[in-house]
Amino acid sequence: MKNYTPISGRIFAVSLLGIALSSFALADEVHLTGSTLGQFNADPFVASTSLLDLSYVNSTFDNSTVGDTLDLGGSALPGSNFNNLGSFSLGTANASYNGNTFSIQVSFTSPTVIAGGSTTVFNDIITGTVLNGNGGVFVDFDNTPQVFNFANGTEVGSFTMFVNDVSIAPGQDVSLTAHIVGSQDAVPEPATMFIAAGAAIGFLKARKRQS
Repeated sequence: MKNYTPISGRIFAVSLLGIALSSFALADEVHLTGSTLGQFNADPFVASTSLLDLSYVNSTFDNSTVGDTLDLGGSALPGSNFNNLGSFSLGTANASYNGNTFSIQVSFTSPTVIAGGSTTVFNDIITGTVLNGNGGVFVDFDNTPQVFNFANGTEVGSFTMFVNDVSIAPGQDVSLTAHIVGSQDAVPEPATMFIAAGAAIGFLKARKRQS
């Protein structure tokens, strides 16, 4: 009869438990849905707004990360924007925009956070300075990545987002775009964890009887 070293059995059982649990916690892509609103200076956030000859129209988005990244950069389609953060349109009239600001409010309806038994929607406001460019307008946003952590009982994870600056020439429609990086893990159910733990304990007992 072969002799088995008890400690090696325990190590193997712990490894077995870890492998079993890790199979339920593999990093997965993040699915994001939501919408945007815009605001010039201290005006209210609305779906469509204008400052002099510069206009903004909001958008909705519904997309997933691929390889943990997502670029929201759909084509500029004022009135039917999709998978971007909205679009700007600039007329041909000359005007001075220096000293004005534009803010975008991004509302994420998915993923969600459950806090106190209720679903919480992520709302993020990012502000940019409106400047005159070379014959057009430049919106210089705060490009600091915004961090979001979520845990809704099914998945836990996080993602970061930053908004890209925008240059608009007279007569153009330009998308407002963002870069997102994130991943999520599945949360194992208690029953699954119990089965995995039971399998490891059963293995230890069997090894003890054999020795």
